[in-house]
Amino acid sequence: MESLSAAVTIGLGIFFFFYCFVYKLRSNGNNLKLPPGPHPWPVIGNLHLLGNLPHQSLMKVAKKYGSIMFLRLGSIPTVVVSSPAMAKEFLKTHDLVFATRPNSTYGKYVCYDHKGVAFSPYGEYWRHMRKLLTVELLTVKRIDSFRFVREEEVCAMIASIWQESGHGAQYVDVKKRLSSLTQNVVCRMFASRTYSDNDLNGGHGFKQMVEEMFAVAGAFPIGDSIPSLDWLDLHGFRRRMQAVHKMFDGFAEKVIDDHIHRRLEKGKPNEEDRVEDMVDVMLGMAEMEDRKISRVDIKAMIMDMLNAGMETSVTLLEWAMSELLRNPATLARAQQEIESAVGRDHRVNESDVMRLDYLRCVVKETLRLHPPVPLLVPHESMEGCNVGGYFVPPKTRLLVNVWAVGRDENAWKDSHQFKPERFMGNNKDVRGQDFDLLPFGAGRRGCPGITMGLSISELALAQLLHCFDWSVEGEVDMEEEFGLTVPRKNPLFACPKWRLTTEYPS
Repeated sequence: MESLSAAVTIGLGIFFFFYCFVYKLRSNGNNLKLPPGPHPWPVIGNLHLLGNLPHQSLMKVAKKYGSIMFLRLGSIPTVVVSSPAMAKEFLKTHDLVFATRPNSTYGKYVCYDHKGVAFSPYGEYWRHMRKLLTVELLTVKRIDSFRFVREEEVCAMIASIWQESGHGAQYVDVKKRLSSLTQNVVCRMFASRTYSDNDLNGGHGFKQMVEEMFAVAGAFPIGDSIPSLDWLDLHGFRRRMQAVHKMFDGFAEKVIDDHIHRRLEKGKPNEEDRVEDMVDVMLGMAEMEDRKISRVDIKAMIMDMLNAGMETSVTLLEWAMSELLRNPATLARAQQEIESAVGRDHRVNESDVMRLDYLRCVVKETLRLHPPVPLLVPHESMEGCNVGGYFVPPKTRLLVNVWAVGRDENAWKDSHQFKPERFMGNNKDVRGQDFDLLPFGAGRRGCPGITMGLSISELALAQLLHCFDWSVEGEVDMEEEFGLTVPRKNPLFACPKWRLTTEYPS
């Protein structure tokens, strides 16, 4: 009890210090005027405003205080941005100032103390690892070399859906099949094989490990908002993170050891042997003095690939299917486009996708309304600066609400309606150049895996629409659940009917 009382006393002291600091800034004239925002409560600040779906709650608060607002989440000064214009100011005009990441419990205990690319702070290490991703691992040529993997796994998914449905007699869990698809594609790209629940030690399955990684990644440990209370670990998140890190580390060690043994036995893989996977590339770089990376770096990069490459694609695809099932005319138009380009006697290949303009508009519209990560991974200011007529202090956390940006009524006509045709005939894209459409972020910390993610999602969606006619019972609910990504709260169950003239998949 004495320890708890001391912690509360410290928390209150931090609050009153911060309150005085804010008051002083607000009183120091125009150049040091903080953005508007609600008054914070003692200790918790504005945490109570987040609710179960923070992106939706923050959009409502922004309607009162504006598209740039100042909050205190616990003891952490935070700026929330909710409009395309403000997103451009922070992610382009002042990109360098906000290029770093804040420390986080997940980054420390799961991601090898902020290693890899996603959670590492801005600096020489991050630049080195980002260059490895963009110059070696995620080049257009290398991603294209895995085309056969994506096509094989998408065909396997179609077959599994047909079998699970009893040849069109019953409903299937769409997310379950999509999760298997993305898991297999990503694993084959970094390790040249898939993994089952028998491939981990200690009685833990691969699927269980991945699900727990995603679960703790979307958690809100108290120490991230009120550092003085971190030692309490009130909800046990730190213990769970340490446990899943131990599971993952054992898995990653096995992946690396298997690759090293294979290299020793057969030498470096060549084109006649098999496609060089991403762990092969990183092990090759570890042997080069001028570009050396450590074993921990390799494990952190494997984790980045799992986190970024799997859940985001699943979330995107499940929302796309949900919207299409709610909008039969849009679904019919997408199917007609695919049929005109491919015919009913052929499956869709990846080379066909570039001709499917409307299908790619469906993907863009889904990303506008349902960005997989609606609040971008937090940025942090490295120095104080003036943005939009307001002063943002150093060490201020930045949250970009891309869910709100995509629904901005000033940027989008009928902003809450699903209308893929709004993208027909224009060059608006999701790669960080159009600030009213930022599902993957922008600037230095924009997602480097956009091409890989879209290549999986567009092919999978095309095959799902071309091979099957889909039906659901009743209305499609669109409730969300907040986590690492924001998927549907309830899984999408739908019944597939074979629609091609070719024989059923085996």
